[in-house]
Formats: sequence, structure tokens, C-alpha cells
Amino acid sequence: MTAPVRGTGGDRDDGYDGYDDWEPVLDEEVRGPLPPPPDTAAGVRCPGCAALVPPGTPRCPRCLARIGGGGGGGGGGTAPPGARVVLHFDTLALSLPVRPGEPLRLGRDTDWAPASSGAFAELTTVSRRHASVTADPDGSVWVTEESDGTVNGTWVNGAHLLPGERHRLRHGDRLQLGHRVACTVRITGDGPC
Repeated sequence: MTAPVRGTGGDRDDGYDGYDDWEPVLDEEVRGPLPPPPDTAAGVRCPGCAALVPPGTPRCPRCLARIGGGGGGGGGGTAPPGARVVLHFDTLALSLPVRPGEPLRLGRDTDWAPASSGAFAELTTVSRRHASVTADPDGSVWVTEESDGTVNGTWVNGAHLLPGERHRLRHGDRLQLGHRVACTVRITGDGPC
């Protein structure tokens, strides 16, 4: 038995030589040239959530971040100064306001977290000193799991927080304390809390 000779197709009689007659086609030839970068007349990307915002809009309608330069704590998650920040715990029928400059402490310890301890008293998946939510004067809203950590953890939109590390919150975020207690962050209005 002899090995087929390259280019002859071996034992085949149909003229196939073992090579395809296909020519490579560049992506541009099939789909056309890439579109030009988006025109700024169509809008700008929000620095906080990357949504397309119409030109001339001072704040993103989705996350309330300041558009274009100028103040506001550096982008996404920035509420207008004096906006209302409320945590809505829908399964507990509980709403807790976050007052600017005053941390809202979430936990079962009555001395450390007086605003939430009554609602969480029987919920052992919430630690005694679980987390704090603050609204800074510049409008940024933050959550921090206590530096000693919690047994059951803290999550924002499914992402696990590290103990002692501040995480910026945005309107509509889901904050979860342990495995059974969760709330929705609501940032609304222009008036004080």
C-alpha cells in the first residue's frame, strides 16, 4: 500500500485534491465596516451606570449621578444633596430612612442599632452588629459590613461584601443581610429625609 501523494487526492477519482478552494473572507467583507463611534449629539454615557443620557441632562434619570464635570462625589450612586434615602424591607413591612451624616446601623443589638434592632430581634441570620448605611453630605450612599464581619454575610445585588469595606449604593440596589433578610434602596426627591 502506498501513501497518497499530496495534491492527488489519494485513491479518490472525483478530482478532490485534499485542499479546499475556499478563500478567507474578512469580517468587514461580510458585515460591512464597523460603525463610527457614537455621536455625542445622541447623548452621553452616565459615569455611574453607563446608561445613555440625553444631551443637556444634568443628572442620570436611572441612578441620579451628575452628568459632566462638577461635584457630586464622583459619579454613580450619587444622589442629589438632601435626597431621601430609604431602605424598604418588603418582607418585614419595614422602611428605615437614612439621614445624611447619621449612620443607619442594621443589627439586633438594641444599643448599637436602635432603629432596626426591634424588627430584627428574632431574625438570627442578622448579626447583632451587622452593617451600617450612610448618606454623605455630597449625596453618595454607602454600606459597610462591620469590620469584625458577620456570620451570615452581607450582599449588594448578589455580590458579597468584605468586612470593613465601604460599598456605594444606588437607587434600586438590593441589600441582603444574611440569607433571609433583604431590602431595596430607594433614593428619591430633593427634600431632606
